[in-house]
Order: sequence, then structure tokens, then C-alpha cells
Amino acid sequence: MANNKDYYTTLGVPRTATQDEIKKAYRKLAHEHHPDKKSGDESKFKEVNEAYQVLSDPKKRSNYDNFGFAYNDGGFQSGFDFNQENLWDLFGGGFGRSGSGRSGRSGGIEDLFDMFSDAFGSRQTQYDDQAKGEDLYVEVNIGDKDLGATRIIEYEILDSCLECQGQGVARGYSIINCRTCGGSGQVRHMTRSGFGYFARVTICGTCHGKGRIPEKECSACRASGRVKTKKKIEIRIPDNLDRTYNVVVPHGGNIGKNGKEAGDLVIHLKVK
Repeated sequence: MANNKDYYTTLGVPRTATQDEIKKAYRKLAHEHHPDKKSGDESKFKEVNEAYQVLSDPKKRSNYDNFGFAYNDGGFQSGFDFNQENLWDLFGGGFGRSGSGRSGRSGGIEDLFDMFSDAFGSRQTQYDDQAKGEDLYVEVNIGDKDLGATRIIEYEILDSCLECQGQGVARGYSIINCRTCGGSGQVRHMTRSGFGYFARVTICGTCHGKGRIPEKECSACRASGRVKTKKKIEIRIPDNLDRTYNVVVPHGGNIGKNGKEAGDLVIHLKVK
């Protein structure tokens, strides 16, 4: 499904915003709409996180900037409504009407579609998991007696599954090509109407565009490669804290899928 949301508007930043400005806006809005707060808004919180996951990734942001509503989490949905005769005229007879042309192809509608696939790279395009795991935001209320002291913070995190080492596949089994898409990560649909042929490329629903799937899924993490667990961290609270203070722990957030690096942990200290 095409995405028609304006992520820049969601985060309240201009299209020229730097990565630091995007991260700053995200943290502010995530704090404001966090569902654990009385005034929080879970739907807004999810929208903010969705926007940040795209705009914080240079590759995804570039695709979003270039293709706008056609962007679909790193992939694209392509639709062509064409007539075989018109295509032959457009390319100056490069494809034979019934025999092979200069391309050496048969000239049929399948070959014409393959030509478009090659030209736009859709045959090579596979779903790219997020570059890193999600950032975590933890709010901690403290009193005056906590100032200048150390405190242990406990929080939940998505960590790498020990059963499958984060690969999502059961022990004794391997990762294989998806049988639905043949390992391409995409499925093409072709229909014919009175106006000609219509070809559409979509992300494979079986492997979600990855092209490869576990031969047998890990039962501990359900093939996600991540499991929820609790962690503790000891921090020292500044003795001159006025109202609020943020502690950022790099790579202290959720682990990325397929063993990719973790996001950051942001601990928001708030004086009662």
C-alpha cells in the first residue's frame, strides 16, 4: 500500500532538516505523546516513531524525498497500464511484434515487463530491514534525596534471541529462498483489460520483501530474532539538577532485526 503521509509535517521539521534536528524533534514529540503518560497519545506516538524510522535513515529518507507517496518502507509499488502496440512504437521496433528483436527477446508482453523491471531495478530490489533497532524512551521520576546519588533503572528491551542467535530459524534448520517469490522479494501481478495490460509489482507477503525465510521458524522468537527481556542500568544523578535531565545511552535500545545494531536508550530524569 502506498504511503501518503508527510513525515516532515509529523515531526514538525522542514525538508532541509539535519539529522540532529530530526532526532531532537523526535525526542520531544516522543516524550510528549508517550502512551505511559496521562496526557499521552498512542496513535500519535506510533506516527512519530514511523516518521523517525524513515527520516533517520539516509537511504529511506532519500527514497521518500524522491518518490513521495509512492514510497513504501524502502520498496515501491509500480503500476503500468500499457498497450503492446504502443510500446513497440515507443521503442522504435526494438522488440519484434511476433519474433525476436534487437534485444534477442521474444517480444511478448512478459519480455516487455522484464525490460521495465530491469530498467527500474525492481527485479533486483529487495526489502531492506531498518538499519538499526528502535530507540527506547524511559521516564524516571526522582526526588530531592536522589540528587547526587546513583540509581539503578530497570527497563524492558527487545534483545537478541539466544535460542537462534538472532537469526529467527530453529536449531538444525537453515535460511532458504522464499518459495512464493523465488528469492526476489517481490511478486508481480499481470491482468488484461480492454485498455491493454496492467502490471503491478508488490512486496512479497510471505517473506515481507526479504527474499529468504527460515526453513523452520524459531519457536522462542517466532522468527523475529528478538525476544523481550528486562535490563538494568546504573546511572549517577547530577546533584545540581533543576527540573529535567536526559541521559542518552548509545546502542542501549532495542536490538536491530537480523543482528543489526541496537538503537539508543534515552532516560528522561524528572524532578518531582
